Amino acid sequence: MSDSVLEFGFEDTKLVQTNGIEQFKQSRSGEVSKITVISFKKLHDGVLAEQARKKGAPLSEDEKATLVARIDAKIAENLKKDVKELTEVDRLDYKSPRFSMAFTHYDESVGTIRCLSQREGVNVVNPEVCCNKFGDAGQTIGTVVLQYPVDRDGSVDMDDLAKRKHTNVWVWKLPAKKFKKLESTYRDARNDNRPVIDLKVTLDGDPKYQKQLIETASSAVWLRDGFDPEVRRWILDQGLRAHKYVQNCLGFEMKKAQLLEKLGGSSHEALSSSESSQAQPQLLTSTYDSLLS
Repeated sequence: MSDSVLEFGFEDTKLVQTNGIEQFKQSRSGEVSKITVISFKKLHDGVLAEQARKKGAPLSEDEKATLVARIDAKIAENLKKDVKELTEVDRLDYKSPRFSMAFTHYDESVGTIRCLSQREGVNVVNPEVCCNKFGDAGQTIGTVVLQYPVDRDGSVDMDDLAKRKHTNVWVWKLPAKKFKKLESTYRDARNDNRPVIDLKVTLDGDPKYQKQLIETASSAVWLRDGFDPEVRRWILDQGLRAHKYVQNCLGFEMKKAQLLEKLGGSSHEALSSSESSQAQPQLLTSTYDSLLS
């Protein structure tokens, strides 16, 4: 028997593990879910970007290294740790949710695929056959969310959450319009001094279309005073682990030759001269000066 083949019984099912993260979807009209975004940028990302803006030019590698060392030292001081003891969770910026975005096309013949056109920023400089066939590319955004366990009243079941029961981690794929609703919800909450929030998501209509109402539920349960720090760390670690699967949900990266084969010779059609120039989603920024003091 090949070394790559294993024989096992049900008592050994731990040998079989799923790969990847499923998408967050609701299955019935009116279904209500309580979720929270758990994928975040690093504090370093915000500081480096802000310092580059102030400089008016990209930072050198030496400048980046110096800033990273200062940031790590400040984080370690705040957490009363040695710098060598810092983890990736320690370095997360809870006020900066992390998203990935791709330009995509959807058609029943090919599903959701990545746009092949060459871009500089959001502007198309070399249009490809996909835009000519399907029109301007849309935008698909992805992040990682945790779906809370809830009791009969719709409140977070803290006992189940502590035991990791009925608690799910999903990739949430959003078209641009839904992302803007999410961004608006965060903006309203931040104007009310609630920078980190939980969300109430209600399915409005046919599950096929996943039309969802997005509202602020409350300040994030997992970041409240008195919340179990071990459970909080587990939640944030899940966000780190799951983020690598977000890219897989942003459309299939079909090669041009594959697309032409699917389309049956549409390479001879005239290419579109105009392209979508929708702005890439812009998230609210924070000040990071305190990390460099």
